[in-house]
Amino acid sequence: MPGLCDYRDNPWSLTPVECAFDIDVRRWQRRGLLIPETTFLAMWLTDRAGTASDRTASLKVRVVSANEVGLIYRVRMPGGPRWQQMDQRVSIVWHPCRYGGQRPWLLCPACARKVAVLYLGGASALSFSCRRCAKLKYDSQRSGPRLRLMRKAQKLRRQLGGSGSLWKPFPEKPSTMQWKKYERVKEMARKAEEEWASRLT
Repeated sequence: MPGLCDYRDNPWSLTPVECAFDIDVRRWQRRGLLIPETTFLAMWLTDRAGTASDRTASLKVRVVSANEVGLIYRVRMPGGPRWQQMDQRVSIVWHPCRYGGQRPWLLCPACARKVAVLYLGGASALSFSCRRCAKLKYDSQRSGPRLRLMRKAQKLRRQLGGSGSLWKPFPEKPSTMQWKKYERVKEMARKAEEEWASRLT
């Protein structure tokens, strides 16, 4: 099985959520993979730093029972020439949905919070944990306040059917949107654009 993470590539670097190796129990549930006493592979295509080629990282998931999965993967640490074989158990809890059925949640091995997604690294570089324990941030959170304001204003304009350009006239009200909501979105966009413009000077 290909190694899941080689820390020798860029040891102990801060990785945004979008680039981290993650497991999502909602995805497994939608695909009907959470069948006790079965095994399946989770795979990622990643860009290796400094090369144009992609590499594949994989993780073997063993569904021990309806309430537990085993994660089997390999990790290589800085200064370590050999891959370490890991076998981590993660608990699953099920909550009833409002309109029937049940929704699975993973329990973070580090803090026991109910989460849908776990990430490699954080509390231990060798194990999976939640985003909070892994100290991961979204790419937007790593941007400066001026860039975040610009993205917020662009998002609100696109929500109204506009292009997202701050230099074009503000989009007209969509025919399917109520005036009250349109005015609220417009006011939010105006404040974001004014604050963004004030930081340009």
